[in-house]
Amino acid sequence: MKAAEVRPDMRRIELELKVLEVEEPRTYIRRDGKEGRVTTALAEDESGKIKISLWDTDIDRVKSGDHIKITNGYARLFRNEVHVSAGIYGKLEVLGK
Repeated sequence: MKAAEVRPDMRRIELELKVLEVEEPRTYIRRDGKEGRVTTALAEDESGKIKISLWDTDIDRVKSGDHIKITNGYARLFRNEVHVSAGIYGKLEVLGK
């Protein structure tokens, strides 16, 4: 799949992207009451750019310039923009620079 083909509420998304930039993380309160972290990264492939939601430990793994692969991800609309995330059931791999 390509970034330009992703639509809100899609499931089982598989993408390979290059990370262009990663925003500063923000904190949130998880369902279990503990504090977590989330941030947004901007990434692209040859079809265009897309936003990626990075959660907790994934934030420290992904840097600007990395090539990543998301397997079994999902898309949602957040602040009128499509965001892709690996979520609980998906996988985010850092393939290298």
